[in-house]
Amino acid sequence: MERGAVETLIVLGSNPVYEAPGGLDFARRMERVPLKIHAGLYYDETGAHADWHLPLAHPLESWGDARSLDGTVGLIQPTIAPLHEGRTIHEMLSFLLEGEMRDGLGLLKAHLRRPGEDEAAFEARFAEALRLGFLPDSASPAETVALTGAAPAAAPAAPTGIEVVFRPDPTVWDGTHADLSWLQELPKPLTKVVWENVVLISPALAEREGIATGDVVAVEAGAARIEGAAWILPGQAEETVTLTLGYGRNVPDHLSRGLGYDANRLRPADTPWRLQGAKLARTGERRMPATTQDLGTMQGHDFVRVQAEGAEPVGEDASARLPSFYGPSSEDRGAKAAWGMVIDLDACTGCNACVTACQSENNIPVVGRDEVARGRWMGWIRIDRYYAGSLDEPATHFQPVPCMHCEQAPCEVGCPVEATLHDSEGLNLQVYNRCVGTRTCQSYCPYKVRRFNYLDYTGDQPAVLQQRNNPEVTVRARGVMEKCTYCIQRIAAARIDSAKDAHAAIPDGAVETACQNACPTRAIVFGNIADPESRVARARAEGRHYALLGELNTRPRTTYLAGLAPADGQKAPPPSEQSPGQSPEKEG
Repeated sequence: MERGAVETLIVLGSNPVYEAPGGLDFARRMERVPLKIHAGLYYDETGAHADWHLPLAHPLESWGDARSLDGTVGLIQPTIAPLHEGRTIHEMLSFLLEGEMRDGLGLLKAHLRRPGEDEAAFEARFAEALRLGFLPDSASPAETVALTGAAPAAAPAAPTGIEVVFRPDPTVWDGTHADLSWLQELPKPLTKVVWENVVLISPALAEREGIATGDVVAVEAGAARIEGAAWILPGQAEETVTLTLGYGRNVPDHLSRGLGYDANRLRPADTPWRLQGAKLARTGERRMPATTQDLGTMQGHDFVRVQAEGAEPVGEDASARLPSFYGPSSEDRGAKAAWGMVIDLDACTGCNACVTACQSENNIPVVGRDEVARGRWMGWIRIDRYYAGSLDEPATHFQPVPCMHCEQAPCEVGCPVEATLHDSEGLNLQVYNRCVGTRTCQSYCPYKVRRFNYLDYTGDQPAVLQQRNNPEVTVRARGVMEKCTYCIQRIAAARIDSAKDAHAAIPDGAVETACQNACPTRAIVFGNIADPESRVARARAEGRHYALLGELNTRPRTTYLAGLAPADGQKAPPPSEQSPGQSPEKEG
């Protein structure tokens, strides 16, 4: 392109004007091409620089195939018709190569058909593959690999200046998902920042340069420069700065425009994930990022527990520590079901999949950066993050916190209109059309898991966005309190199915909450704690089992299994380090 040797440039499904390292200067070189065609899911930076922009079909609108890690061929089937008459990459390549636009299904069949296979045999095999979702016996054969010798060790170069490390953003990745509001408002695992990226700096480097969290800093390398809010991160290598991709977009009318900085400007072409010799300096400005870090501050101690190998069990029966002044629980009364949840802190990785799954299932609104900064984030389940140990090498602990569904719930005592109350199966219910918005329940909740609709966040949704809502869950209005319901709509559906099948009780495992279903490590177990054979009841019988803030005698139905550590491993954070705060060693 620089030499003018390219007459026609076709870009399929990528955005090199934004994503390419700044050292390539792709946008300027692209302008030298006479005819530029871009096909993509979105009208992005490359589409804006192209002469023609064509809509690609979304994977949910497409036929195709893909290989798993073991080589098994899985089939991609469309779930909806293309909304904007988009075409798949395979269809476009077929048109470019053959001059004829063929449909995706025909291309897929032609690819999968064996040489000489007759029509009837192929259609039967294809129908079976569609039923299974994959091609049987298509895995790649295993190969035995022998090591021939140790790889030569590379001699590290002497460090000069500050090293910049580039990483995809934990939520919007490389910018592919930057226009998805759910992911923009999803707190990042370590910083809990939303709606932007920050410059991650080690505590030692911040102290040396006089930088505090929220200071706007400049990172320079040659003529390239970016500015972003600093965030002091325990565990960050001392002489390094981490920049995340996916932000600093500049496409008009896009959700992502103007958010954060564009780290691609600093990326060199030869080493796109690492830059040596950068300069870091304060600009004199301050801009505190919007973060959910302090929204769930709880008053108490012993939030996260770690079970060391060979040590005494750290779990306890919290409900038996104090006398109860309440009546018997539904579990004690022998109810058909007593719903409860156990979260294994050793399995939780803080990935936030449960947060997004809950938002999708329960029609939780997006409120925007300014509202989050005011403490009005609406997520029904949050993941608290705690550090333990030194600032240089801390241990990181994650703790998902949904509604506890307390048997002795303070919120129920505080509500003046009984908009929050208990049912016979131990669920802490919220009656939306009875709520008058006093927020008393929110102030009474020691776990800080209740959310209030300060504004009408869903009233002006366009019709296409309303279609994504779950019809089994009420869309809440302004002035209404809401919280985790244990996916009561799924419990109701399982109860109906159980009645149709003439079951006396809902079978164990028939109900999976959205967060449980989405968890990749199966850290969440949900079920009937009144059934001693259920998975959740067996989990509650483990020595690691404990209740969060059990000393308050709220008898929460949501409980935890302590994390695991070797005998000489990292202990749990002491009480003084378990409350969220701005100093890194006390961030919770």
